[in-house]
Amino acid sequence: MKLVLTSVGAFVLQLAVWAGTDRSGDDLLFDEIAQRWLKRNEIQQPRGWRELIEQRFAHLALGVFDVYLPQAAVRDGKAWKDTSTALVALLEAQAGWTAWVRGTPPHKSKDDPLARWLRGLSAKSFGGDGLAGADLAGLAAGSEVRTLLDQYRSAQRSGAALGVEHELAGVPLVLFPRRAEFVEFTCVAGALDSSLRPQAWNEGVTTWLEFQAFETRFLTLEYAASEENRDFERGVSVSERNPGALSQLVSQVATRAMLARVYADGLDPALGSGMANALVIDLYGELDTRIDGDVRSRSSQGSSIFVPGGNSEGGALPASSAENRWRGTKGKDHFVGILAQVQKQSGKKGVTRPEKLTRFELVSDDGSSKALLSAPFLGPSAAKPEREFLPDYLELVRCYGVAFLHWLRLAGAGTPEESAQRFGALLRALGRVAKADLPRVLEELYGQPLSAPGAEELFAAPTLEGRFLAWISKQS
Repeated sequence: MKLVLTSVGAFVLQLAVWAGTDRSGDDLLFDEIAQRWLKRNEIQQPRGWRELIEQRFAHLALGVFDVYLPQAAVRDGKAWKDTSTALVALLEAQAGWTAWVRGTPPHKSKDDPLARWLRGLSAKSFGGDGLAGADLAGLAAGSEVRTLLDQYRSAQRSGAALGVEHELAGVPLVLFPRRAEFVEFTCVAGALDSSLRPQAWNEGVTTWLEFQAFETRFLTLEYAASEENRDFERGVSVSERNPGALSQLVSQVATRAMLARVYADGLDPALGSGMANALVIDLYGELDTRIDGDVRSRSSQGSSIFVPGGNSEGGALPASSAENRWRGTKGKDHFVGILAQVQKQSGKKGVTRPEKLTRFELVSDDGSSKALLSAPFLGPSAAKPEREFLPDYLELVRCYGVAFLHWLRLAGAGTPEESAQRFGALLRALGRVAKADLPRVLEELYGQPLSAPGAEELFAAPTLEGRFLAWISKQS
């Protein structure tokens, strides 16, 4: 079939039509999107997408992160406003994690000189020359700021500030203030790397917020204009509906990427996601993002010691705008309130203590079916639902993981001060072991197992999950 395209709108309309029919020609469609970016950037014979990032994007080393920005992101005043907010969020995420490692509460510093420098920049700060491959610090930072950037980069990548004892390579992160270029370059990655093509060349790309290309994360700072409108040139800033959501999103994605680098032997993905979510709430007071939990385009759910089903697969997640009972407070209370409410309602007919404390009711999408699922939700014996209740279960375990980590930091070892110090010791200990040893590390540090084989066993002898469930029951 010969494809004639007169506009992006016509092209994407064709993509939307073909998505529900014969998809044998889809590769041509995605390749056309990729070619748009390559032609606009006057690239004739590209070798690889990594080389394009190095050569065609501006860059900035910001602590542990190697940040890459499309040239348009720097030249466009409106795009730069969101970009600078995102860059400050990277500083805040690193500072928050360092505070956790030290056993102190994370906070956003208003006096950080690097944050002040970033906030003071504008699109005019980088001169009029081309930005392809340019170092933004070299263009817009004075000697004092450049020294601070170098010192901060060395300190963060030494590993000590982040809780590990080995040198860290930079974490590559590509920020796209405009989702049109995010979509285009994701298709470029698929065009130049056949191993990425099955993930990158997907009709869902028009609504995704992030894409993971091996160790490199692509992140757009715009939502799709609507779930129905597939015109990927139209986007809405993540900050438009909620001014704080952009910092939350960037910190969430960046922290997960950072932890994948910090824990060289691999951190349980669900644990890493839960930690990122909990840290965002500690930093910003809420978690108003849409990249984990019930994300409908997932084709599979991986197994996990922490919260089975709570980790993402494939590295590409779309935004979901649907509210539900689990997200009503946006995590302002680390989801403790909704867990206590569902636990109390679900355990009303229980007779024994385990029956009252371990039951959580799940609801099908249409509300016509309900089922009780009993803890444990942590550890190798964690309960899993029937397929029709999977979406509600994913939201449950998302909340459960965040609340459990919050409880560990707040009350897992007695007083808040002792608990925070023990939690910091946990983060440092995880840097020295493989991810499969999480239950052992927890038991060594807290003197109690993470969980148990069944609901009754959670309370037969002290377990961390049993104590957590008892604590939740007192928060309603």
